[in-house]
Amino acid sequence: MPSGLADVAAEPTAVIFDAMRFAVHDGPGIRTTVFFKGCPLACAWCHNPESQAYLPQVMYFEQRCRHCGDCAAACPEHAIELHEGAPVTTARCRRCGYCTEFCVAEARRIAGRRVTLRELLAEIEKDLVFQEDSGGGVTLSGGEPVSQPRFAAALLAACRERGIRTALETCGCAHPVSFLEVALRADLVLFDLKLMDPARHLAFTGAGNAGIHANLEALIAHERAVTVRIPVIPRINDTNGEIRRFVHYLAKVRPPKIELLPYHSAGAGKYRRLGLTYRLPDTPEPTRLQLERFAWALAQKGLDVKIGE
Repeated sequence: MPSGLADVAAEPTAVIFDAMRFAVHDGPGIRTTVFFKGCPLACAWCHNPESQAYLPQVMYFEQRCRHCGDCAAACPEHAIELHEGAPVTTARCRRCGYCTEFCVAEARRIAGRRVTLRELLAEIEKDLVFQEDSGGGVTLSGGEPVSQPRFAAALLAACRERGIRTALETCGCAHPVSFLEVALRADLVLFDLKLMDPARHLAFTGAGNAGIHANLEALIAHERAVTVRIPVIPRINDTNGEIRRFVHYLAKVRPPKIELLPYHSAGAGKYRRLGLTYRLPDTPEPTRLQLERFAWALAQKGLDVKIGE
């Protein structure tokens, strides 16, 4: 095989569902945020449900649909059926995305694409001037970037070679070796901590949290720049018992910074587009008083905590 072809074959690839330019909530400054597909958790409040599956998915935007039936006619698996003129995707769907090519209204779109490291770096480098002027950089988000560890590590290393600041947004649910292999390459780690009670963590995210805690403690032991981020979900993780558990644990491990992120239901519509059910339809956003109560409890232990947006 010619050397050029060998280099291309060896180049790592990843499945992502977005590379958002001019992001301002995923670390300092203006950033390019790369959203990886695939996550070991399935949080009930997840506002990016298209990030959970590891393969591309078809999203259906009902408000754009013209009910023309072109998608049903084009589907090679006959997986789209018309019910009262509206297309319904059945279990026969193989997520090939063929139907999206025939939807002139763009009511059907693919969430997820495979990219090479070179392709993604070319997208990132378009925004270098904005990143440099604002003190920003690149953030790996998802999904869970560490679920695609070879690519995530290679992307962080390539950014460092180019002098691009990096951040890793992670749920911490990963093999400890893979986790540190990726996390220690980032300039900043934004570590999401969901729930403290193991049974409730399992019920609301689909996985336990012992390994998550171990990864956080290992990362803090390496004296890295870490911000623990807690999504505050009323009646789920802001109860008196859960706040006490957060305070006890975080006072022990003492992360450099803590940020409370108020829950919002902005991603609920995405569940319908994926044919999924949103599990928290009646959960309200936390009030400022609820957020301040949580922050006060943490600050009483001398922890550096702020309320985010």
